[in-house]
This record gives sequence, structure tokens and C-alpha cells, in this order.
Amino acid sequence: MDPENDRFKELDALITEALKEKPEWELSLSFTDTLLRKVEKRLTWRELIREFAMKTGIVAGALIILTVCLIFPVRESINPFLLLVVDHWQLVAGAGFLILFTFFSDQVLLKFYSKQRLFSDPRS
Repeated sequence: MDPENDRFKELDALITEALKEKPEWELSLSFTDTLLRKVEKRLTWRELIREFAMKTGIVAGALIILTVCLIFPVRESINPFLLLVVDHWQLVAGAGFLILFTFFSDQVLLKFYSKQRLFSDPRS
């Protein structure tokens, strides 16, 4: 006799016995609706954040390539624009943060809450 086959038969008998028993508690009638809503929210968040990360990565990559193309050819001479950016790095970082926050709000938060309004249950 194959010991692995015996384990499968035992497991099959255990599952069959468990399915024949009455449950200790019953699920509410709205259990599947609630579960599906939660799964839908989680999947929507993942999708929107993945799209946001991809768009942000594309923009950041384009800006990095542009910066490299502008800085390396004029490396020997002092670029006044580069000095301005270095002197006011707090202002540049703050403006970048505001732009990123606005983009996140537009691409993720507004889309998420507008989708939730479309898919919300009219009974609730």
C-alpha cells in the first residue's frame, strides 16, 4: 500500500465528514455582499496605486533623463539655473511635493471615491 495514497483517503474522509456536519454558527445573509465589497475596494486600491506608481515612474524617468542631458554637457561651466536650484532646494522640494500630492489626489483618491459611488449599494 502507498502511504501517500492512504493520507489522501484519510483527508478525503475527513473533508466528507466535515461537510456533512451542521455548522456551529451561520453566516449572515449579506456576508457575500460585504465580502465582495471589501475585496473590490482592496483590488481597486491596488490597481489605482499601481497605475499611479507607473505614471510617476515614467515622469520621474523623463525628468532624470532631461536633467542628465542638461547638466553633463555644461559640467565645466557654472550653470546659473543649477545654482538657483541648489540655493533654493527647499522651495523646489516643496513645489515637487505639492505637485506629487495633487497628482496623487487626482489619479488615486478621486478615482477611488468616484468608483465607490458608482458601485455602492443603493439600499444602504
